[in-house]
Amino acid sequence: MNSMSYLYLINAAMYALVGAALLLVWRRHRSQTFAHHMGCSTLFAALVPVAYLIHTTAPSPFDQLGVPLVLVGAIPNLLFLGSGVMQLAGRRLPRGVAIAIGVAAAAALMAPKVADKLFYWPLCNMLVLGGLGALASRWLWATHALERLVGPLLILLGLNQLLLVLYGEQGIAANIVFGTVLRAAIGTVFMLSALDGALRDTGKLAARFQLLTEHSVQGVVVTDGLRILYANPAVRAIYGMPLGQGNYTVFADLPPESFSDEQLQRQHRLLQQGELDIASWEGRREVAGGRELELRFEAWRVEWDGVGATQILITDDTERNASARALVHQATHDKLTGLPNRAVLMQRLREYCYLADGSLHCTLVVLNIDRFKLFNQSQGHVTGDHVLKAFAAKLKDALGARAELIRLGGDEFAIVDPDEGNARDIAERLKNACVQALAVPGGEYFIDASMGMAVFPDNAGNAEALLRAANAAMYQAKRTPGTALAMAEQRFEQMSSQTLDNEQALRKGIKNNEIYLDYQPKIDATTGKLLGFEALARWVRPGIGWVSPVEFIAIAERTGLIPELGAMLLGQACRQIAVWCAELGDCVPVAVNVSPMQLLNRGFLQIVEQTLIDTAIPPRCLTLEITESAAVDNLDDTRLQLQHLSTLGIDVAMDDFGTGFSSLSMLRQLPLSTVKIDRGLIDPLPAPDAVAVVKAICQLAAALDLQVVAEGIETLEQAVAARDAGCHALQGFFYARALTVADAGEWMRRQQGEAAGLLAT
Repeated sequence: MNSMSYLYLINAAMYALVGAALLLVWRRHRSQTFAHHMGCSTLFAALVPVAYLIHTTAPSPFDQLGVPLVLVGAIPNLLFLGSGVMQLAGRRLPRGVAIAIGVAAAAALMAPKVADKLFYWPLCNMLVLGGLGALASRWLWATHALERLVGPLLILLGLNQLLLVLYGEQGIAANIVFGTVLRAAIGTVFMLSALDGALRDTGKLAARFQLLTEHSVQGVVVTDGLRILYANPAVRAIYGMPLGQGNYTVFADLPPESFSDEQLQRQHRLLQQGELDIASWEGRREVAGGRELELRFEAWRVEWDGVGATQILITDDTERNASARALVHQATHDKLTGLPNRAVLMQRLREYCYLADGSLHCTLVVLNIDRFKLFNQSQGHVTGDHVLKAFAAKLKDALGARAELIRLGGDEFAIVDPDEGNARDIAERLKNACVQALAVPGGEYFIDASMGMAVFPDNAGNAEALLRAANAAMYQAKRTPGTALAMAEQRFEQMSSQTLDNEQALRKGIKNNEIYLDYQPKIDATTGKLLGFEALARWVRPGIGWVSPVEFIAIAERTGLIPELGAMLLGQACRQIAVWCAELGDCVPVAVNVSPMQLLNRGFLQIVEQTLIDTAIPPRCLTLEITESAAVDNLDDTRLQLQHLSTLGIDVAMDDFGTGFSSLSMLRQLPLSTVKIDRGLIDPLPAPDAVAVVKAICQLAAALDLQVVAEGIETLEQAVAARDAGCHALQGFFYARALTVADAGEWMRRQQGEAAGLLAT
């Protein structure tokens, strides 16, 4: 092996060492990407002398491998070199420039003759390096003094190619020597720049860490498990101790109530051993000044001064937790009395009913103050609030510590006691508390309360059912005047459930037009002819069957549905009258019952007028029946309403006359056309005393020019007695039950046919 071969090898080895060193620097500091590109460039440059050595010394045909190896080394060398220089200057090598360099280098290296290769390749290399050097000198002149050398060194490396251009093979040795020195110098500059950049980045990170931690409201501690290596100002503010200042602080020297060094060491050990990635815990710590804080800790493994350590983030949750507890208290407690609310009641009942597995008993009392709405109206809500607070305090004192008092809302409370055997004692205590006067600003007041008591599991199997049972018992207790308590029974809950079910069903029934009218005839007491009909409401509830009018009319009045139901039935009756008038040419009067709530509704008269207009029926064909209770309770308003109806041509009859509310002056004041004697006075007929009463009513009606209808006629004897006493019309099962629309129409047709036959004879 000659001296040139050794020179090639030394050149290749030097390039390889410099390139490897640059890559190692980059691997350590990945942000210095220019070191990576310069390292790759230098390693690829190491292939070029190896390729020359193979081409000149290797036996045929292996010497042919030198040319492609030169291409593999030379072109990437230039491209990575250009990219590294651009990145050092904070720029990127344009793709078009990179392609142009690659094409030019390949063309120069593919020259057919060796002499041409030694001319074109160095010339191309010189132009590229010179251009890069000129650009680098311009871009890097304002940077560090070390980086300013890159531009001149690249220019010198480019000028070094003149040795090959001018002297050919005679200049190879000198080119290699100067090139090796210059590439080593360039590599050293890049290496030092990378290290300097890494130091600057490290300084920035340290400054950022200090900026973040020194101004953080959360405490930051770095520890080796035994000592505090670093603590930010927030830690000192939290603990009120000069931690992290001066010498390292040993945990063993700190108050044990402030730092749990045993737990901290255990978490530190788990993190350092890799068993945990992040550790978190929380606890109460007593800090300087005797303050007790609720602290939350999060920790992870870090490196501190080249040694494994643990960084701990400390958050003071004292105020946040206090606010959260305040919000929970606000959401679960009554604002006025401070007592737990309905949500707490259900939670307690579920705890006893679901978590007890049948091994525990629970007593629930639902208590409602009687007529408290009236109290608020008369005394005012401020006094009412004072009464509620005083009553709650009285109940709490009476119950003691075991039973829990809860306000459900308004004037309703609940008492929960897990001791079944204490039920009787609770009842006595509650009754005694209710009979005592409540002293409030403005005086003393006595109140009554209705209470319902239910016991789990005797009266119910779950929390919801237990509350329903106690509620049903409470409503049952309201039927007893004064303070009363009722024990839960299944029938109470069934009644409440059935009542609610009926109310909901009636709403649907009205909406779906399930309620219809049948028509009961009124017969002339003397001739037996049809005088008219009374429209009677009927309801066949889907899935249940026939429902008594007494029941669903009462529901409609209780729930406020009666105006809607009454208007619907009035419309049905008037439309049917219109149909009969169209079919038969006329119609006997049809009486429609009017509820007191309807009669007192300001819009009732407008509804009647509009119905008459819509159906175009003669007013004489419509009779409205009112109860005497409605007239007695609101005589003046009733008189005005009836006078207006009379002006419309509508007759008004008083239903259920004689039930005990009537007065003679009322009959005289109201514009009535008919009175209907209550069936309670008709049932005893033909008893003499009953006949005397009916006769007296008929004489009174005759004096006031009123027609009299006896309802509830079920026997011939009753019919004869009522006729003889002076009743004008009779109505009851003796003549006919309520008829369907078709049957009622047939009655009118038959009567018209009989009348036509008499005229023909």
